[in-house]
Amino acid sequence: MQPQVLYKVIIQGKLELGNSKTMNQVLDQITPRLDTHYKRELIFKQPELIFKDDYTIDIGRFIGNVTEKYWKNTISFLEYCAGFSSAGTIDAWMTDSGKILQHYHIEPNGEKKCIILYQSGKKASEEKGSEQEAIKMLTEAIEKYERHSQAYTQRGYVNFTLKNFDDALYDFKKAAAIDPMNSSAHYGIARTLMVQKKFREAVQSFEDTARSSIALQPIYWSARRSKAYCHLELKEFEEAAKEFKLVTSKEFSKEDPNYKHLPMVWFNYGKAFFAMGQLDQALDAFDKSAALDPAKNFEKRAELFHHRALARKAAGKPDFVIDLKKASELGHEDASRLLAELHLS
Repeated sequence: MQPQVLYKVIIQGKLELGNSKTMNQVLDQITPRLDTHYKRELIFKQPELIFKDDYTIDIGRFIGNVTEKYWKNTISFLEYCAGFSSAGTIDAWMTDSGKILQHYHIEPNGEKKCIILYQSGKKASEEKGSEQEAIKMLTEAIEKYERHSQAYTQRGYVNFTLKNFDDALYDFKKAAAIDPMNSSAHYGIARTLMVQKKFREAVQSFEDTARSSIALQPIYWSARRSKAYCHLELKEFEEAAKEFKLVTSKEFSKEDPNYKHLPMVWFNYGKAFFAMGQLDQALDAFDKSAALDPAKNFEKRAELFHHRALARKAAGKPDFVIDLKKASELGHEDASRLLAELHLS
């Protein structure tokens, strides 16, 4: 008999059932199914352990090794429970050697008014020019179900787009208070704090984003990348370098939203090295920034050439002038001024 193949799985999230009546209804219907339908071959053999007193199905984060059958049964079980819920999400990943084999995003479905309003508001929020309509529907969804973490999050991003930063921060904080594992809400808090130049507070919220997400998600790396930038702004160069090292050690596919940011990541990594006096590492980082494919459209190319020129000059390399001229041609005023002082313009 061949040994059963085990896969590493990660499941996290919560579903809002809303009241004791709904919770009891789910338990009454799911309990017999555990024996007849699933034959107890699923991850959560004792569902009462994930049904909480606040009328939620709260998994937090589960990590374990299971067979494909247990995985499928568990996904089926969670999807069945989601049919009774009013809000919330559960994400589940099956992996092998760090690669995602399957991913399920489970959320409420059905005819409840709060679900319909949320889905409509979410769709409108993705359409340019429909922001006010989106806010209206998301607000109505919250009024129908006040513990709707996802509706608060979505409304927060609409307010962020409209530059209503105080309103956005309110929404994101409400969402995170309802569901501390809502990484998108924590990321929204951090991004809003960044815009407000509150870098110290943003650092903690980016750390909360990383804690509530997993390294298989793009948002985890977006948080690490942005946290590093905050450390740079705070002149905490060693901390910035640690975060940049993590991000640059990760291989991103071209489809990953973090891929297009790699030129800026390497550029900022170089700035951290330069500030610490590590010239060789700074030059290597600046070179990598300039060599990447996305760097062709890098809006800070002039600044990159200027910084690389300064690093080359500090390292005693005469070819720093080439970068100064490139920066000057791209409109960098400090580079033009330095060239004039050197009588090389």
